[in-house]
Amino acid sequence: MNNDRRQKMTRYALGLAASGLAGYFLLTHSREPVVFFASLFFLVICLTDTLHGKIPNLATLSLLLIGLWFNLRTGGLTGGALALAGMLAGLALLMVPYLMGGMGGGDLKALAALGALLGPVDIFQVFLLAGLIGGGMAMLHLAFADEPIARLKLWRTNIWRAIIGVTRPELGSVPDSRRIKYSYGPAIAFGFFAFISWGGLV
Repeated sequence: MNNDRRQKMTRYALGLAASGLAGYFLLTHSREPVVFFASLFFLVICLTDTLHGKIPNLATLSLLLIGLWFNLRTGGLTGGALALAGMLAGLALLMVPYLMGGMGGGDLKALAALGALLGPVDIFQVFLLAGLIGGGMAMLHLAFADEPIARLKLWRTNIWRAIIGVTRPELGSVPDSRRIKYSYGPAIAFGFFAFISWGGLV
């Protein structure tokens, strides 16, 4: 089995697991608007991100508008301000990885839309959990990839470059066709469901 096929199988398995979890929360939390709308959103984007590598702008815009509407309805102008702050927080939290080329614009917009629904405090908790889970997902992909040592050295270099403020990632010696590419939408979904089930990290 070649590297590309192994990567696809891992991506499909994780994406379908996230979609299944979204479906479960959609059914079991149908009377909780925040969980219901977020679960519906994740059901859609995990499928599209896994199968097509894209998060539809329509899904993201829909969740953003729902988040603004829900928070305005429940909290008035204060709720609306919290929704906007959550959206900006979601954008800010993934801006550096996006600028470094570590993820696509769809992931950035998805966290921002979720932030509009959750507010700045909760979106930060989801971000932390998604980062931990996303790291685990990356290691799982790495375990099924070719040249794992070269990839680990490349990741170490890029992390160091991020720490010292270099935004352009080092391409290294791994060919583009064999780079690890995985969907981050499921990581955000897993982070959200972990937060709903067990609470935040800090």
